[in-house]
Amino acid sequence: MQVIENLLMDSFTNVDVSQLNIPMIVIYNSPKDIPGKYVARLYDVDQPTNITMIKETLAELHEALPPNVHHVPRNANDHPTIVETWLY
Repeated sequence: MQVIENLLMDSFTNVDVSQLNIPMIVIYNSPKDIPGKYVARLYDVDQPTNITMIKETLAELHEALPPNVHHVPRNANDHPTIVETWLY
């Protein structure tokens, strides 16, 4: 199995998503692999990419989102650590 290391970003503003089919940013509160932090992961449809952002607060993550994304509230079927999703 190939392990791909996370690419830690300060912001998603300049991330090129043009090659992704349906890019989205999923925000987590204290996921198992990064407890105690808010984590944003870039996905392509339902597959995570290696692009990640880690912040202390949800507000800090919101400040680092690009202006062209649209908020999607969490679904009742989402994993409990998922806070919200943002679609490009």
